[in-house]
Amino acid sequence: MTFVRRNWEVFVFLVVGLLLLESLAVVKAAPLAGYRYDLVGELLSLFDIYFQVVTPVLFPISIVLACVCCAMPVQSPLRRSLIDGYALFCLIRVFLLFILLNILLFARTTDAELLVVQLFLFLPALLLIWGWIYWRFDLYSFGSRGQPMFLFLYLGESMPIVYDYFLASFVSLLSNTLAGFAGRTRLSRTLIFIHGIMMWDVMGLILSRAIALAVR
Repeated sequence: MTFVRRNWEVFVFLVVGLLLLESLAVVKAAPLAGYRYDLVGELLSLFDIYFQVVTPVLFPISIVLACVCCAMPVQSPLRRSLIDGYALFCLIRVFLLFILLNILLFARTTDAELLVVQLFLFLPALLLIWGWIYWRFDLYSFGSRGQPMFLFLYLGESMPIVYDYFLASFVSLLSNTLAGFAGRTRLSRTLIFIHGIMMWDVMGLILSRAIALAVR
């Protein structure tokens, strides 16, 4: 348990990476019958090149990086930099797949069920990465300004722990606002706003796919 606690960030990113790979595999398994616009076909071709050429190279590197991070001392500045780099890699993959999900809305497929499965695989990856974003920005704010960027109304005077940041992220599934969670600064409020937009977008995509299946 001590090993897991000291390396929880690495395990979160590994889970996110596996969810993204599974989500991408579902996309590849869903046959596309056509596109509504030529631009959609061009963008999907670019994504296909990226995921076929770049991802197979970076994924083994990310596994090696995770092992290196786990082996390094917790207080090492290099370890912190490596983990942040690992997080940036996962963030880029999440946002690229998020864009791909929206592009697929304009593509016709003969197996819409697979795209619904893909969305449900992508959703927990999105929630996990936003939980980490909130925690990391607050950690940086504590170190640089001596005060947090985010306000947990339900905690009162108690200090938040890692669990609270992920809870705030997952609560967005049940509420149109992050209840009891607010930003103290312009940057933190902007992050919450972006998170909300992405959640509404994904939930809208799930609803649209579900309606498409219902009327078939």
